[in-house]
Amino acid sequence: MRVVLSTYGSRGDVEPMAGLAAQLQALGAEVWVCAPPDCAERLARVGVPLVSIGVWR
Repeated sequence: MRVVLSTYGSRGDVEPMAGLAAQLQALGAEVWVCAPPDCAERLARVGVPLVSIGVWR
């Protein structure tokens, strides 16, 4: 299964998606998270690829 999760906002918006993405990966899904580019490091720590959206600030 392939899953794309999308969120836009701060850490409180992105971290729940990162947790969900990690759990979906553990169940065998291919997962990507669309989020602001400043979230790349946070998502990389849990092994989830980022599809960058928005503007880097």
